[in-house]
Amino acid sequence: MKKSIAAALSVLAGLALTGCSFQDFMLYLYGGDGFVKDEEPDYASCDGDNGVTIVYDQNQWEQPVMAQADTLSLTAGNQLSYTVVLLQMTDTYTDFLAQSGQELEETTGTVRYDIDFTVPDAAVSAVRYDCGSYQTIFAQIDYDCGETIYVTAAARTQDYEPILTLLQNVWPTGHAPQSAQQADTSVKAVTEEDVSGGRTKSLA
Repeated sequence: MKKSIAAALSVLAGLALTGCSFQDFMLYLYGGDGFVKDEEPDYASCDGDNGVTIVYDQNQWEQPVMAQADTLSLTAGNQLSYTVVLLQMTDTYTDFLAQSGQELEETTGTVRYDIDFTVPDAAVSAVRYDCGSYQTIFAQIDYDCGETIYVTAAARTQDYEPILTLLQNVWPTGHAPQSAQQADTSVKAVTEEDVSGGRTKSLA
């Protein structure tokens, strides 16, 4: 499963190098580019089928999308600046950070950098890759409760704050930290077909 995500990012990198924009890839992957932009914060929560709970600000983040059965995926931004975050609790790699990044490096020749950030009640290991027109972050979050979440994220710009802000409010279902933001709305994750309206994925 994790290989499929890394492969998708490799395809993303390849498309970027061949003239396909980040927006084109997002439209191909998700079938839409609509985002909620309200004046006041309106937090919502989502318990993903993959065992991950998130609380997100709908001013910044679109409704969660279950792109794959064990992956909770979110997109954010606008036509000029996209961010995508994929969250999983299973990993087929021996070393997720090294192997997923290696595939990206082999495909694009990207430059690797260390990146440090904190998540409540968890230990974080992370790396980022400069892909030229966009940036990629791989992270392994080991929560104090014993669960681990694997993060694959890409941003059309070098602004990582939306990713880091989201990850402050991600946790294994049933293990919300004391610092978790309280949501005033509950939503259900929609399917990819709901977002795309049943359209066939195509770059054409």
